[in-house]
Amino acid sequence: MLKSFLNRRNTISRLEEFVYMAEKGNPLDVVFPPFPDNRLGRLLNRLVSVYRRSMTDRDMLSAAREMVVKESQDNIRQKKQLTQNISHELKTPVSSINGYLETIINNPGLSASQKDVFIRKCYEQSQRLSNLLTDLSVITRMDEASDKIDKEEVSLSDIVAGVVSDMEPIAGKCNPADGESPELKTGPADRTPMSIVNKFPSGRMIKGNPNLLYSIFRNLLENAVFYSKGTVVTISLDGEDEGYYSVSVEDDGVGVDSVHLTRIFERFYRVDKGRSRKIGGTGLGLSIVKNAVAMHGGTIKAMPVEPSGLRFEFTLAKES
Repeated sequence: MLKSFLNRRNTISRLEEFVYMAEKGNPLDVVFPPFPDNRLGRLLNRLVSVYRRSMTDRDMLSAAREMVVKESQDNIRQKKQLTQNISHELKTPVSSINGYLETIINNPGLSASQKDVFIRKCYEQSQRLSNLLTDLSVITRMDEASDKIDKEEVSLSDIVAGVVSDMEPIAGKCNPADGESPELKTGPADRTPMSIVNKFPSGRMIKGNPNLLYSIFRNLLENAVFYSKGTVVTISLDGEDEGYYSVSVEDDGVGVDSVHLTRIFERFYRVDKGRSRKIGGTGLGLSIVKNAVAMHGGTIKAMPVEPSGLRFEFTLAKES
């Protein structure tokens, strides 16, 4: 009788402890001992087990809620930063165009050659605006409707060959050292024109979006042609298996300092802000490349090469 009374008293005492902790919403100590192995004790042990699970679910829900809030705050911050960057990028060419046109309007005595210089500069800035709006459209489409981007069976080899064909005339006359866009280049180049070597083999197929695949290789080639100051850029298929292609685009130019390598895929990030604006860059090209590669199931990285140059290595899923 005494033992039964003491067990019942101990059970009630521990039950009071459990109820107190439950009312406070406190987690149970991991060493919280079980109740006695009797009918009442087994019922209480089940109650404790249910409470532990509810506390675990609560903690998981709280962690998930915090993650959602953090992601929402990050998205808001990123969109705000993007809006500010877009506003800044649009103001620069618009201000330049207004300035050139104002000069022409307020100076009727300008010579034909002087007017031609200002008109050409207006055209250059309008091209920059057009490029910026095009790139922004691509970025927005990938951000907001990535699941609606059509993919089809296409020849990756033909896409690469098409990009090379389109870029070869530009590479042949482009001279970024003087800060002019290739479309406006009229004087003789003061360095060897850049050549493009296509080592990508024929017959390689992929299920993807032709426009985005084109933009990957186009932006990487433009990056090399406009900014590397090199003489050769090479596209290669470094390997493939049942699921992926491994591709590289490499130039022999001045390369990029390691401090910039982790950031060159950020939107509007420029290694040389002044020179890239003169050449007409939007600051979105490599960001488009990274997103387009990701949408085709791959990853991309940039690395220096010896003795000089920059190499982009990326993968593309054959069925993305």
